[in-house]
Amino acid sequence: MERLGRITTSLPDLPIDRRMTYGAMRRAIIGLPVTVSSAILPDGLWGCYDNENHVILIDRRLTYTAKRCVLTHELLHWKHGDTGCSNDRSKQERRARTQTALTLVDPAELALLEHMYDDPWSIADELNVTMQVLTDYRQILAERNIQ
Repeated sequence: MERLGRITTSLPDLPIDRRMTYGAMRRAIIGLPVTVSSAILPDGLWGCYDNENHVILIDRRLTYTAKRCVLTHELLHWKHGDTGCSNDRSKQERRARTQTALTLVDPAELALLEHMYDDPWSIADELNVTMQVLTDYRQILAERNIQ
């Protein structure tokens, strides 16, 4: 169990963490029974996981920050055995987005950066995450504070 303020989550046992770069993550997962490849994916698709073949595809045109976030997200789909592409509102997709944000955002670092910067783009850049991951993390905080 990982405790982040009032947020408690139990994450799958993956050999990655928020301090790792995309390259370090790729090296850390070499022994896992999942293949990660890059490809030119259709516009709007950053990555996908094929459960039948245990293959993750990541769009090669992405920045390393985006690739890092997509790899984490797709590894979580793999770890949970998710099948098929789901829409943004599915339980599988929401779980992957939530766990990606909780895996990649350090709450103490975020709190410090929020005092240093007014703009979320700079905060996301410093955290080495996409705006989507930062937005997802902030949404988690907002939901947990209401309950």
